Amino acid sequence: MNNTISHKIEKASRWVCLFLFLLSSGEVAWGNVWKFDDKTRQAYDLVLNLQIDEALALMGEPATAQETYVVSLAQALELILTEDADKYETYYAEYESRLGKRSKSSLEDDLFLQAEIRLQWAFVHIKFGHEIDAAWNLRQSYLNVQDCKNRFPSFTPIRKTSGVLEILIGSVPEKYNWVLGLMGMQGSIPTGLEELQSLREEGNVFKREADLLYAIVKGYVFQNTTGAVKEIKNIQTRHPDNVLINFIAASLLIKNSQSEDALPLLIKLEERNKGLPLTFGYYLKGEVYLHKAEYLSSITSFRWFINNYKGQNCIKDAWYKIGLCYWLNGNGNDAREIFKQAKTIGKEDAEADKYAARCLADSELPNIPLSKARYYTDGGYYDLARQELEVIQADDLPTKRDQVEYAYRRARLAQKTMNFEQAKSFYRETIALNGNESWYFAPNSCLQMGYLALSESDTTAARNYFQQARSYPRHEYKNSIDSKAKTALAQLRSDR
Repeated sequence: MNNTISHKIEKASRWVCLFLFLLSSGEVAWGNVWKFDDKTRQAYDLVLNLQIDEALALMGEPATAQETYVVSLAQALELILTEDADKYETYYAEYESRLGKRSKSSLEDDLFLQAEIRLQWAFVHIKFGHEIDAAWNLRQSYLNVQDCKNRFPSFTPIRKTSGVLEILIGSVPEKYNWVLGLMGMQGSIPTGLEELQSLREEGNVFKREADLLYAIVKGYVFQNTTGAVKEIKNIQTRHPDNVLINFIAASLLIKNSQSEDALPLLIKLEERNKGLPLTFGYYLKGEVYLHKAEYLSSITSFRWFINNYKGQNCIKDAWYKIGLCYWLNGNGNDAREIFKQAKTIGKEDAEADKYAARCLADSELPNIPLSKARYYTDGGYYDLARQELEVIQADDLPTKRDQVEYAYRRARLAQKTMNFEQAKSFYRETIALNGNESWYFAPNSCLQMGYLALSESDTTAARNYFQQARSYPRHEYKNSIDSKAKTALAQLRSDR
């Protein structure tokens, strides 16, 4: 159960996406009960622009619930983005002290504050590998939300925290529902969405926040990355220089195979001369250059990330991708040396690191044409991907895995280029060829077939494919694919 919740929170914190659920709209008032004074509002704006040191200096030791929220948000956000172990101990002691001062209060502001900062620290704990502490904070946040809603049913701000928890808990695989029951927690994705949607529809001070949350949920929960990019671009239009919004926009663009559009944003973020350094942006830039087959630039970006990041998440994956860049660029000796080093470096908590570890354990090096086609497709360079796939001959696919992946890459490219009938044909071929092998090609093909069936309003086929996607017992992306399939099934039930 801890591993499942950890996966949820880890994915969110990696992209700083679900963590943005914790951010307010930045308006002077939330509803009629939660207000910032001028100094707190100024500090809050600094936090949202990742000027953490300036915000903390302005705030000093917080006195009110609103001041405590801003300070806690600043510290949690810094820890999530940097994984700075030295600051973790200091900030954690301050968090416990401030929480202790509020924990006996039954005021609506304090109940909301407790729920919010516990949820913040659930994200922090998971970034530092403290899974039990993360689960505990998640449960305490849930209890605070229920208490606040029972005592103050008209208290609007709590919908923000409640919506996050409903979606997060509601997407836990069904086989863990008995554990959630023991912990006294229930979640519903449709309910969480309704809470967020109600804030969008009411036209109150929550609208900007609700719009942002809606984009994040679209992209990372429902996998509608095209819709998410449209939403985030609308937000960017209103706030073109906001650092967090631009960072989220870059990650959503990459997820939507628009690496070329993400690159200028990442360069703009790294050219800032003030505020918290976004070291993870260099990891994303390494991904973009890998997509573009600009392998030396990719190596440079990944090395900068490795040398400057204070945490361990995605370090193994960055090393693996440096080796992959050498391999795809025709430098086999350097590739093998890097792969050898990468096996002993970094953790294997993040999904990207787990996948890298699995690839590194494989005795066969990646198929070069298939790998190039994969990353061209991931980045949105579809003509280059098609060129790679069209010249592949049977002799270029010596193993069963290569043959299955070839069908899968053809399916992915066809889907990305809107050739849905061809995509379905190749996905079916992938599923048949894969059989019971422990590769992710078949389960993700089932997931994508479910999405395609859903787009055609064939709910029966969609449901069957989503259930089949979850049936595969082990593969590289088991947690991720199972979670996406469960979310889609929950949406199907809510649409009845």
